Amino acid sequence: MIGALTKQLVNALKIAPPEIEKAFERAEREVGGRGLQVAETVKLLQAALAPVKRAFICIDALDECPDKHLSQLLTSLHTVSQASPDIRLFITGRPHIRSAVERYLPAGAQVIPISPSSEDTKEYLEMELGRDLDPEAMSPALKADILKRIPEKIPDTYVIAIPALKAQRDH
Repeated sequence: MIGALTKQLVNALKIAPPEIEKAFERAEREVGGRGLQVAETVKLLQAALAPVKRAFICIDALDECPDKHLSQLLTSLHTVSQASPDIRLFITGRPHIRSAVERYLPAGAQVIPISPSSEDTKEYLEMELGRDLDPEAMSPALKADILKRIPEKIPDTYVIAIPALKAQRDH
């Protein structure tokens, strides 16, 4: 994910900082095209952020990140945020992810609980069901069952986490 963020930023800049070009050339030459290690990629993201006045890193559905990568991702984001004081992190996820965010972003996080209403969920489902290429494949009873059961099963709260130090500086 850190590599994907770096790539998005470099594409937006339209020119890769020299450190990034050199790192990829070195990785190609020295390790036979093997990808860069996470620590190297974090440094490259920091280099790409250096000329940027303000940046926002938004990660939606952090709870979908595999557990085996979560701590490294959050640690990397913390490292980047400490080295680049003008970036802002916005992270969304279901409530169970809050403890990981608070643990790996040592400065703490401002957590803003948000809850989709069952009407919002139902409206979204109706929109998605309306996009079905074969609407005749679903009976009215099945559609009604989907619109009733799914909103009941969706967790009540999602979380937006913003590292506290960044949020406090803006107020």
